[in-house]
Amino acid sequence: MGASVFISLGIIFIVAILHATMSLVDRVGSLASGDTYAIAGLIAVVLGFLAFVFWKLLLRDILRYQYYPVRFDRISQQVHVFTGKGAKVVSASWQDVKFIIGRDKPMGPGEGYTYDLRGLVMRGDQVVHTFAVGSDSGRDPAITLAQWEMIRRFMEEGRSALPFPPLQLYTSVEPSFRNAFIIHVSSAGEGLMLIALPLTVPWALFRFLAMKLCRKPVWPAAVLRHGASANSGAPPLRAPAVYGRVNREGGRVDEMERFWKESIAAAKARNDEVREQLQKGSISV
Repeated sequence: MGASVFISLGIIFIVAILHATMSLVDRVGSLASGDTYAIAGLIAVVLGFLAFVFWKLLLRDILRYQYYPVRFDRISQQVHVFTGKGAKVVSASWQDVKFIIGRDKPMGPGEGYTYDLRGLVMRGDQVVHTFAVGSDSGRDPAITLAQWEMIRRFMEEGRSALPFPPLQLYTSVEPSFRNAFIIHVSSAGEGLMLIALPLTVPWALFRFLAMKLCRKPVWPAAVLRHGASANSGAPPLRAPAVYGRVNREGGRVDEMERFWKESIAAAKARNDEVREQLQKGSISV
């Protein structure tokens, strides 16, 4: 989506150059051949830059898939990773996937590392595929560790082993402008939402357009058959159409949000401990 900004600015620049050239021709007549070559060369350089940006950056955002889900099948003890390439899915036994806490470089001076959960599909001692699970947890590695523990309990002990009150899904995967607006405007934080609107609203528009130019991922029938072959007895969780819109009947949301805040606070209290273990290489997930 960041490439869309460069593409838009480049197009505006070319239009401005052409407009200025036509205005100059109207005022002073035909341009000298040297001026014509200079303007044509400048436009060619800008077009080449835009082509490079389109190829290297924009094609990572459009004409692909809206998201790349990971499916944890507890019944068959399989992990399915949607890749969109070739057969579109990489499937592996739960026992053949090693999970690690990944660490990305700081975004800038004074910024801390960001952490995320990554799965390594193993073939013996060799890593044959790497994938990310969910989003990063910012500068809180202990939250990533808690995310891993949730997945582990589900796969090894069942959904009833999760220490949650009645669950609901919070994140929406619908490619609507409303969802794009909610995601980007809220990312500025409560105190800066209004001030940042000139930046976040165009960014939301670019996100919406990029999502509309991408396809929705569809699991192969074989993967869906495995998931439907056994019923856990619990009702399935459905993603909301609008980001953050959940069922508030019976106080379930209040209970879930209270548990969520307490869990986040408890995880953050372990950040220093987890960072130290990561530096020593002594942590295992």
